[in-house]
Amino acid sequence: MDPLLLLSQVLLFALGANAVAVSAPELLPGHLLRLALAFFATLVAARIPLSLWVRGGLLLYLATLVLLVLTLFVGEEINGARRWINLGGFSLQPSEFAKLFLILYLARYLARHGTDHPIFGPVTLIGLGVAAVALEPDFAGALFLLLIAFLLFLAVGVPLRRILAIGVATGFVALATQGLYLSRFQHVLERIRAFMHEGGAAYQIARAKEAILAGGLFGQGPGAAMPYVPYAYNDMAFAALTFALGAVGVLLLFAAYTLVLGRGLQIAARTEGATSVVALGVTTLIVVAATLHVAVVLGLLPPTGLPLPLVSYGGSAALAFGLAFGLLHRAARETHPAPAKEGE
Repeated sequence: MDPLLLLSQVLLFALGANAVAVSAPELLPGHLLRLALAFFATLVAARIPLSLWVRGGLLLYLATLVLLVLTLFVGEEINGARRWINLGGFSLQPSEFAKLFLILYLARYLARHGTDHPIFGPVTLIGLGVAAVALEPDFAGALFLLLIAFLLFLAVGVPLRRILAIGVATGFVALATQGLYLSRFQHVLERIRAFMHEGGAAYQIARAKEAILAGGLFGQGPGAAMPYVPYAYNDMAFAALTFALGAVGVLLLFAAYTLVLGRGLQIAARTEGATSVVALGVTTLIVVAATLHVAVVLGLLPPTGLPLPLVSYGGSAALAFGLAFGLLHRAARETHPAPAKEGE
């Protein structure tokens, strides 16, 4: 296990426990169990050679696409959305795994074909995943899946002309279907309108900001009575954490994700081929998800429902991010030693 990644992961576990304890204490035992499962997933993923993960990337992503389509028909409906498949005592959210397995598939494709190769195949599979997630409906999740693919293409050096061509094609499809989509899922349009008109004054955001201000420098402690914030244990976990631990907790949170960012980029730089792409993609997945979550809570973006990695309450997200950390740990084991300088 990589020491820096392990430190950041344990720190995020502790911060998540505090956030759930203050926002929904009755959910804390279940959250601790989910964190334990996430860490077990990390241990398992870290023991499997990354070449096997990459080799199975296409099959894993295709299996996730099948589950996404299945969810549209037999998924459990909550608040008008079908995003979960009920497996008895556990609800599986396939879209959480689609992001990670897409990275594995793209790493396999780019390692085989290079960066300046027609990417019609990957674009088609990305489009199917984005469409399936959007129809759940999870508009923010669909955009996030697209964003991860775009950032990964950009980072590994796919020519800008190919990326722009994808963007133009995606834009035409979006314009052609946006009327039908928004008429079918009115709440998506209402949420966008509310943000445009009210911005950070929207009810959920306003309550989250009150909780953040109440946290002060050192927080109120995980046993304090937190002001009501809708979905504070999940969608607004950053607000719950800040209320519990204050500015100190925020600094610890940023330190944990900064460790992930720095170490992940270092691993990507010291590896080659698919391993480097996986390290870069997983690092991007974790850090961008955290950034978007914080931006939503601060009222800079419309509410998205994106979890704060390893902090928000949720089984599928915790398991997926646990696997993501496991892949980073494995990539760290496969790094090349830094070349020695002349004269040393």
